[in-house]
Amino acid sequence: MLLGYSISPSDNKCNMLDDVVLNQCSKYSNIYELNAINPTYSNKKRKVNVSCTYDGFTIVSDVFKAFCEAEEYSGLEFITLPNSPGFYWFKINNVVEYDTVRRETRFINYSEECQGYEEIIGATPVCLKCNIPLANGFFRSDVCFGSYAGKSPIEMVGIETKQKLSAAGFKEIFFKEILDKYDWEK
Repeated sequence: MLLGYSISPSDNKCNMLDDVVLNQCSKYSNIYELNAINPTYSNKKRKVNVSCTYDGFTIVSDVFKAFCEAEEYSGLEFITLPNSPGFYWFKINNVVEYDTVRRETRFINYSEECQGYEEIIGATPVCLKCNIPLANGFFRSDVCFGSYAGKSPIEMVGIETKQKLSAAGFKEIFFKEILDKYDWEK
């Protein structure tokens, strides 16, 4: 059964955290825990409404923000990027539980001192703990995947939201089905 879609914007060939001084424990954290942007970050893909940095920050335009506001999607934040007028770090606060056991997610190099992992691997295919379709709107996984400070959540949308995004012409977003069961599962 189709539960929704994971979304992957096109990459914008930049890192948000370049030139940002991070502490020793940052490599055990993720972009939501760090909750920091580089004030000098400049979005090089100014004609693209949705893109993603190499270190996992989703960047959106005024056009995308207006779309979300017109649709009255809740649980979203648009963090202004001081050096990129009209663009924002798109944060999703609607969290769904990821099934790390079913997906056999790997947690690598835990730090007692920093209370986190250096790497978390095993994001796709997306396995959710609750196998009911996502509601209309945007969601993120409770687990952030990747390496060091660039760990970020899986971003997801409900079936109706995917249809609205496609109809609105946001071609730079790639959608992948989230299923309740995959061929590799017995």
